[in-house]
Amino acid sequence: MSRIDRLICHVLPNAFLMALVADGRLAELQIVRRDKPTRVESVFLGRLERMMPELDAAFVDIGIGRSGFLRAEDRAGIDDWPPPGAPLLVQVRNDGEGDKGPRLSMNLAVTGRYLVYHPVGAGVSFSRRIEGESERERLRRHVEGLLEGGIVLRTAAAGAGAEVLRADAGQIMERWEQLRRHAFDAQPPADLTARMPGERDPVTRALRDHGATLEEVILDDRGMARALQDELDRLGEKIRVRWHNGPMPAFDIDDVEGQIDTALAPRIVLESGVEVLFEPGETLTAVDVDSGSAGSRQGRAPRRPVEVNLEAAPAIAQQLRLRNLAGAVVIDFVTMRSTYDRDKVQAALAEALAEDPVPTQLYGFTRLGHFELTRARRGATLAAQLEALQKADD
Repeated sequence: MSRIDRLICHVLPNAFLMALVADGRLAELQIVRRDKPTRVESVFLGRLERMMPELDAAFVDIGIGRSGFLRAEDRAGIDDWPPPGAPLLVQVRNDGEGDKGPRLSMNLAVTGRYLVYHPVGAGVSFSRRIEGESERERLRRHVEGLLEGGIVLRTAAAGAGAEVLRADAGQIMERWEQLRRHAFDAQPPADLTARMPGERDPVTRALRDHGATLEEVILDDRGMARALQDELDRLGEKIRVRWHNGPMPAFDIDDVEGQIDTALAPRIVLESGVEVLFEPGETLTAVDVDSGSAGSRQGRAPRRPVEVNLEAAPAIAQQLRLRNLAGAVVIDFVTMRSTYDRDKVQAALAEALAEDPVPTQLYGFTRLGHFELTRARRGATLAAQLEALQKADD
């Protein structure tokens, strides 16, 4: 899938829905509920509550009614932690679900359009999508010394010039200094991000994440569209902003509504007739690829298994992201006997999954011919989010 080039935003009384579209295909649907906003990436000045030596972790009060969970891996070791009651600067990595509090980290990350800054980190690292030692060395020369700490060059940084990277570093440092000032003035527990206007705005975050490739933002709220256009004009951005007020819903553009319906169905059918079945469970998602009627249309000869699987691989990657499926995933591709063919399918799947911002780990084919991977958990599945939104609306 290509990079995100269009955002389509639908404003509801109780939620904000944002479709991330790449070349007309829905890559991700972000749902921000007004009664339950996400705190992922938010920075808090927390208070250390109690240590859990048996878990090599601690609980931290960040002032939201549920204690956050902080693993010792974010520090040198649990024995080196300050005493209970001490203030800790932490960032939310996962909102948590049900009775579970948010997952916290002390390895803070301040994200820009091209760079991610880790104040307590060190060195320069790169997105896995930035390939070629000469390009990496060029980028390293441009960013070394810009920020004191660790710097990660995002995928969008590929090909970026020195001035662009310097400007991004300057904006990141300005935001980091704001957070530090708020932390100095606050009494724990305190939500520092809430004191910074716009930091939790979903469109602002999307522009930061995808602004390098984004061409257009469509909103069906006139006031929001006008405010966004004014802000982009102030920043000198060339991204188009369009207020959608036509007779048809905004999500009819690019058939977003239809693509959401497809993502809620257990089975998808690809252009050639290949069928892919998704069966999510509590701990494991099973994916089955069925050649179905592929290649049999109009008297054509049946397609080779590797051809079927190469068509299915990017579709599976897209649906894992769109459906927000997490945990262990086992894919039953059409059986291939050739190691060369298996390697081609694995490479195609890896390339498609590289567009997914949520970390995935590929383990390859098992002795039984199934392909195994894991995808990190980032909130509820798309189906669960939409169901919760409908219940809240009722």
